[in-house]
Amino acid sequence: MRIKTAVGVTSAAFGLGCVIAAGINGLDYNAWTNPGALNRMVQFGGAALILLAVPTSMIIIWFGREFGRAVRRSGLTPGQVTVIGVVGMTAAEYEWARHNERVSERLTESVMGPTERRDPW
Repeated sequence: MRIKTAVGVTSAAFGLGCVIAAGINGLDYNAWTNPGALNRMVQFGGAALILLAVPTSMIIIWFGREFGRAVRRSGLTPGQVTVIGVVGMTAAEYEWARHNERVSERLTESVMGPTERRDPW
């Protein structure tokens, strides 16, 4: 196993362990019988965030490098890639807004009943 993989897997395992320990301490907290459990929960939660940030950042960097390699292999200029990305995101945002509008109308009708769209004149 390569050193990067070992570091990522170990960090993820210890981070998961810290999440479990934080959950156990959070469930064990009682203001009268175990007031220190809340401090331990926060400490384990912070450690989990730090430990889980390591493999997350490794994955993000890996995806960024792979994307950069794919762009270089495609023969497109950085400006062309940016334009394609902006156009794609704009189209996705427009379609998502239309989808939300349809769902909102459907939910409104399910709560308020069918709405009649009459011309008031």
